[in-house]
Amino acid sequence: MDATKHVAKNLKFILASELILAALKFASRRVFVFTLGKAYLGLNGLFSDILSALSLAELGFGVSITYSLYRPVAQGDTELIKSLVRLYRRVYRTVGAAVLAAGLALSPFLNFFVKEMPGDIPSIPLIYALTVVNTGISYFWSYKSTLLFVYQKKYIDATVRTVVALFATGAQITVLLLTHNYVYYLYIAVVATLVQNMVISAQADRLYPFLREREARPLPEEVLGDIRRNVGAMILHRIGSVAVFSTDNLLISKFVGIETTGLYSNYMMLRGLLNIAVNALSNAVMPALGNLTVTSTVQEKRTAFRRLNFCAAWLFGWMSTCLLCLYDPFIELWLGDGYLLPSETVLLIVVNFYITSMRIPVANSKSVMGLFWDERYKSIFEALVNLGVSIVLARRWGIAGVLTGTLISTMSMPFWIEPLGLFRYGLKQAPGEYFSCYFFHLAVAAAAGGLTKLLCGITETNILGFLWKALLCAVVPNMVCLVVYWRMPEMRFLKELFTRMGTDRKKRGPCG
Repeated sequence: MDATKHVAKNLKFILASELILAALKFASRRVFVFTLGKAYLGLNGLFSDILSALSLAELGFGVSITYSLYRPVAQGDTELIKSLVRLYRRVYRTVGAAVLAAGLALSPFLNFFVKEMPGDIPSIPLIYALTVVNTGISYFWSYKSTLLFVYQKKYIDATVRTVVALFATGAQITVLLLTHNYVYYLYIAVVATLVQNMVISAQADRLYPFLREREARPLPEEVLGDIRRNVGAMILHRIGSVAVFSTDNLLISKFVGIETTGLYSNYMMLRGLLNIAVNALSNAVMPALGNLTVTSTVQEKRTAFRRLNFCAAWLFGWMSTCLLCLYDPFIELWLGDGYLLPSETVLLIVVNFYITSMRIPVANSKSVMGLFWDERYKSIFEALVNLGVSIVLARRWGIAGVLTGTLISTMSMPFWIEPLGLFRYGLKQAPGEYFSCYFFHLAVAAAAGGLTKLLCGITETNILGFLWKALLCAVVPNMVCLVVYWRMPEMRFLKELFTRMGTDRKKRGPCG
């Protein structure tokens, strides 16, 4: 099976999985809100961000070892794969234990993270402890999932996650409706995490029996040296990433209030569902991109990046338009107008989504090329700017100040430093074309979003009005992009790709 077929198969399974998981999350969140309320919602968001911060214990080993696996998988070197997986297993078991220990050690200090802890929620320490356990145990088997990813069999992982989630979400909704007890809800989440990881581990062992072999040769010193170097750089990347992307709820809880954290978490959940779709696309494409990096010329890498960046710009521009126009109408229909945030806050969420998402093609390309070292200090400065500016502005503008701090920190350094590193060390050319294309795509996205928002403004917020707005979001921005992009070389690639996928589908028949 060639790279295109691998990508297509993974993409179909992963997108189907994520659509099902998204529907389950919406149903579960609606029941959660109406059985437990805003305070529980805020507590859930706060604890999730605390645990995201503790993911620093991972130190970038996952990305580094994943990069190290691309070449031996492409070459069929099972001995080296065994050695890398053994190291991965040992490291991630240590990480899981560290997250459990550090997370539980923070229990006496939870009041520090909130402006005022809700007094009407019982068993807060137990709720936090179960959240820690659910996060910590997820590390113990994750190396098997990574191996499926590198072998371009992510569809297996997606299928298992979906089936487990169907049963777990059904059980959680039933428990909430019958008992209104969040603790029981979390017990089910812990059991589901264990079952999911054990089944994925068993599937990986079935497909790759060499994983069960006890003997594995020591890793070559040059491979270990590369991993040490990449991990050394990724530590700083991880610190910066956590400080920028995993502190918003903490800052909002501290300076604004936990109920506002709950409202913000609903918007982040919707944005997160789009991120899941983006990650699904990345998970389908990155193994093929990694294989291409190992076997292709520099010119082929440049062509692949241009195509990837073009597709990303179209996709993220369209997604941003959907968020801008549908955020408030959807939440009002889903949960009620009492769960809406101010319009300027919503605009900042959308802008941050677009700017952050447009970093993904560069980040993924650098990841598969192993380019971690050149910008290791950038993440630290980005984190300092984000925290400093967010704290200052949060005191004045509340949640809008926190989001403005994130935007300023992103634009001040990673926006231009990350592409410079990719083009200098990976693609071996000047980045001028990239920045020209970036601002061109940004102008197209802004025009499409503005036009769609204007057209959506003439419709009332009800079921029919929402469906009409959704139709406008599906048609208008894509028509704008189609008209603007029609003669670009990358459009020919898209046409060929979809034609080929359609041809392959016909050959397989209606049942695949």
